[in-house]
Amino acid sequence: MFHNDRVWCVTAVGSPEELARKLTDTTWACCTAFELGGYLWLNDATSPDGAQEFSVIKKAGPLGRPWQVESITFSWCDFDEALAFVQRTLRGEDDGSEFAHEVSPVLETPAEHHRCRHCA
Repeated sequence: MFHNDRVWCVTAVGSPEELARKLTDTTWACCTAFELGGYLWLNDATSPDGAQEFSVIKKAGPLGRPWQVESITFSWCDFDEALAFVQRTLRGEDDGSEFAHEVSPVLETPAEHHRCRHCA
Protein backbone atom coordinates (compact mmCIF):
# COMPACT_ATOMS: atom_id res chain seq x y z
CA MET A 1 0.00 0.00 0.00
CA PHE A 2 1.35 3.38 -0.98
CA HIS A 3 -1.19 5.29 1.12
CA ASN A 4 -1.11 4.58 4.84
CA ASP A 5 -3.33 7.60 5.56
CA ARG A 6 -6.10 6.77 3.06
CA VAL A 7 -9.54 5.57 4.16
CA TRP A 8 -11.15 3.02 1.83
CA CYS A 9 -14.86 2.43 1.32
CA VAL A 10 -15.31 -1.34 0.93
CA THR A 11 -18.07 -2.83 -1.21
CA ALA A 12 -18.66 -6.57 -1.51
CA VAL A 13 -18.80 -8.11 -4.98
CA GLY A 14 -20.50 -11.37 -5.84
CA SER A 15 -18.09 -13.16 -8.16
CA PRO A 16 -14.60 -13.09 -9.66
CA GLU A 17 -16.14 -12.11 -13.00
CA GLU A 18 -17.98 -9.15 -11.47
CA LEU A 19 -14.78 -7.96 -9.78
CA ALA A 20 -12.69 -8.34 -12.94
CA ARG A 21 -15.28 -6.33 -14.87
CA LYS A 22 -15.31 -3.56 -12.25
CA LEU A 23 -11.50 -3.42 -12.18
CA THR A 24 -11.16 -3.13 -15.96
CA ASP A 25 -14.22 -1.15 -17.08
CA THR A 26 -14.24 1.81 -14.67
CA THR A 27 -11.87 4.42 -13.32
CA TRP A 28 -12.62 4.48 -9.59
CA ALA A 29 -12.28 7.14 -6.91
CA CYS A 30 -9.07 6.65 -4.93
CA CYS A 31 -11.04 5.59 -1.84
CA THR A 32 -12.71 2.63 -3.58
CA ALA A 33 -12.20 -0.93 -2.34
CA PHE A 34 -13.79 -4.27 -3.13
CA GLU A 35 -14.14 -7.44 -1.05
CA LEU A 36 -14.45 -11.01 -2.28
CA GLY A 37 -13.56 -14.36 -0.74
CA GLY A 38 -11.59 -13.07 2.24
CA TYR A 39 -9.54 -10.63 0.15
CA LEU A 40 -9.68 -6.89 -0.40
CA TRP A 41 -8.72 -4.93 -3.51
CA LEU A 42 -7.86 -1.38 -2.39
CA ASN A 43 -7.46 1.39 -4.94
CA ASP A 44 -3.89 2.53 -4.36
CA ALA A 45 -3.69 4.93 -7.31
CA THR A 46 -1.77 8.14 -6.80
CA SER A 47 -4.54 10.23 -8.40
CA PRO A 48 -8.01 9.71 -9.88
CA ASP A 49 -6.67 10.21 -13.40
CA GLY A 50 -3.64 7.97 -12.90
CA ALA A 51 -3.21 4.27 -13.46
CA GLN A 52 -5.65 2.15 -11.46
CA GLU A 53 -3.27 0.34 -9.11
CA PHE A 54 -4.93 -1.94 -6.54
CA SER A 55 -3.29 -3.40 -3.45
CA VAL A 56 -4.50 -6.94 -2.82
CA ILE A 57 -4.97 -7.67 0.87
CA LYS A 58 -5.74 -10.97 2.55
CA LYS A 59 -8.08 -9.91 5.36
CA ALA A 60 -6.79 -12.51 7.82
CA GLY A 61 -3.14 -13.13 7.10
CA PRO A 62 -0.61 -14.41 9.62
CA LEU A 63 -1.80 -13.91 13.19
CA GLY A 64 -5.19 -12.86 11.78
CA ARG A 65 -3.90 -9.47 10.64
CA PRO A 66 -4.31 -7.92 7.16
CA TRP A 67 -1.57 -9.04 4.80
CA GLN A 68 -0.79 -7.43 1.46
CA VAL A 69 -0.10 -10.22 -1.02
CA GLU A 70 0.06 -8.35 -4.32
CA SER A 71 -0.25 -5.02 -6.12
CA ILE A 72 -1.71 -4.99 -9.62
CA THR A 73 -2.15 -2.20 -12.16
CA PHE A 74 -5.54 -3.15 -13.56
CA SER A 75 -5.45 -0.25 -16.03
CA TRP A 76 -2.99 -2.37 -18.01
CA CYS A 77 -5.19 -5.49 -17.97
CA ASP A 78 -8.04 -6.61 -20.13
CA PHE A 79 -10.95 -8.56 -18.63
CA ASP A 80 -9.35 -12.00 -19.11
CA GLU A 81 -6.05 -10.93 -17.50
CA ALA A 82 -7.86 -9.31 -14.58
CA LEU A 83 -10.01 -12.41 -14.08
CA ALA A 84 -6.90 -14.60 -14.05
CA PHE A 85 -5.30 -12.35 -11.39
CA VAL A 86 -8.46 -12.43 -9.25
CA GLN A 87 -8.80 -16.21 -9.52
CA ARG A 88 -5.12 -16.71 -8.68
CA THR A 89 -5.56 -14.58 -5.56
CA LEU A 90 -8.71 -16.43 -4.49
CA ARG A 91 -6.87 -19.75 -4.82
CA GLY A 92 -4.29 -18.40 -2.35
CA GLU A 93 -1.44 -18.50 -4.85
CA ASP A 94 -0.16 -15.05 -3.83
CA ASP A 95 -0.35 -15.58 -0.07
CA GLY A 96 3.26 -16.68 0.35
CA SER A 97 4.97 -14.33 -2.09
CA GLU A 98 8.21 -12.62 -1.09
CA PHE A 99 6.34 -9.33 -1.49
CA ALA A 100 3.72 -10.23 1.16
CA HIS A 101 3.75 -8.14 4.33
CA GLU A 102 1.50 -6.94 7.13
CA VAL A 103 -0.50 -3.75 6.54
CA SER A 104 -3.01 -1.69 8.52
CA PRO A 105 -5.60 -0.28 6.12
CA VAL A 106 -8.38 1.95 7.39
CA LEU A 107 -11.64 0.50 6.09
CA GLU A 108 -15.21 1.75 6.18
CA THR A 109 -18.55 0.51 4.91
CA PRO A 110 -20.48 2.73 2.48
CA ALA A 111 -22.78 3.74 5.37
CA GLU A 112 -19.77 4.87 7.42
CA HIS A 113 -17.80 6.46 4.61
CA HIS A 114 -20.15 9.15 3.29
CA ARG A 115 -17.81 11.43 1.29
CA CYS A 116 -14.12 12.14 1.52
CA ARG A 117 -11.64 14.30 -0.41
CA HIS A 118 -11.22 11.45 -2.91
CA CYS A 119 -14.90 10.99 -3.71
CA ALA A 120 -16.04 14.60 -3.26
